[in-house]
Amino acid sequence: MEFALNNALAGSGAARRDLRQLEGKVIVLELKEFPLKLYFLPQDGRLKVRGEYHGQTNMTVRAPSAALLEAALKRGDMPPRGIELNGDAETAQTFSRLLKQADLDWEELLSHYMGDIASHQIGNLARGLARLGRDAMQRLGQDVAEYLQYESQTLPPRHEVEAFLEDVDHLKSDVDRLAARLRRLAGKTGFA
Repeated sequence: MEFALNNALAGSGAARRDLRQLEGKVIVLELKEFPLKLYFLPQDGRLKVRGEYHGQTNMTVRAPSAALLEAALKRGDMPPRGIELNGDAETAQTFSRLLKQADLDWEELLSHYMGDIASHQIGNLARGLARLGRDAMQRLGQDVAEYLQYESQTLPPRHEVEAFLEDVDHLKSDVDRLAARLRRLAGKTGFA
């Protein structure tokens, strides 16, 4: 993992700047389900990864393995749910930016340990699970909206809201015309 990270970061000037900014800091990654900790130690323009470290850390990232998998597969700024960050916020931001710059091919990394076929199948499974999660959240959102609109009648349907807003616009226009007419009449009669 250390070799792959450093190779992925090697050509990036932004990564070198981030590594300099993180120099001497220690970031620990803990998986919630397993007794696994990885320590990231930026030193001499490289990112060292260790399984043990007996000093003080600057930041701790605790996450379920599913959240890390989601973070590895998705592109975007929002972190997945379930990730806990404890420590210096600037260190967290810089470290997150550094890992995004690495843009690792996780299947390729796994293939060195498990073989091409197994790593490809794991990659397919991970992508399928991520897609299933997205689809489930979308369906849940639709189901909640339908429940609130039709079952509990807490929210009106979209077409009713649009019709209401259109009526409000017409009413505002009518009031504006009436106000202009009253001003004209007041001017003619001298009540202005």
